[in-house]
Amino acid sequence: MRRPVAALIAVTSLAVTFALVGCGGGAEPAAEQPAAPAADQAQAPADPAVTPPVDLSPLEESVYEPFPRDEEALPAELASRLDAGQPLLIVLIDRSQATTDDHEAVIENLMEKYRGLISVLAFDVGKFVTQGEEGLVVVDEKISNDPVSAPVARLIGADMLDVRFTPYTVIVDANGYITWRHRGVVNDKTLEREIIRVTD
Repeated sequence: MRRPVAALIAVTSLAVTFALVGCGGGAEPAAEQPAAPAADQAQAPADPAVTPPVDLSPLEESVYEPFPRDEEALPAELASRLDAGQPLLIVLIDRSQATTDDHEAVIENLMEKYRGLISVLAFDVGKFVTQGEEGLVVVDEKISNDPVSAPVARLIGADMLDVRFTPYTVIVDANGYITWRHRGVVNDKTLEREIIRVTD
């Protein structure tokens, strides 16, 4: 009877050993790795580049200042309108320039709507100025000394409006203050907005 008992003990011990190995010990399982993003996963589209709007009417520095009132430097027709307290649209042009017709066409179209609300004065300054090396207008000193031409020549000089480019447009309100300046061919919507400001 001893051999069967011994064999039973040996088998039992072996079973316990296997059970211990299965329940404990050994290396811990590897931590679960995050799933890699799919190669074909759509990427969020980048914001499209913002294109700045085209400035059709390059502006002079915005000012609100009294119109220069040097009586010797003002043409008589301009001085009388300033004294009357009328809103004014003053246009300085050079008829030798190709852009003059375009500029005048914009003004004429708007005057069909606003005539009587604002007075328009146009001066052809082409005979009073010459073109400098950079395309800027320079007052001819000989003309500026002529008693008839001197008022207009001085009007566009550095001490008055300081006009450096034509066409040149100035708007004056009923109080005699400059509200807007513009150099070059004006945009019709911009000009209409400025006319409304001084006539509304």
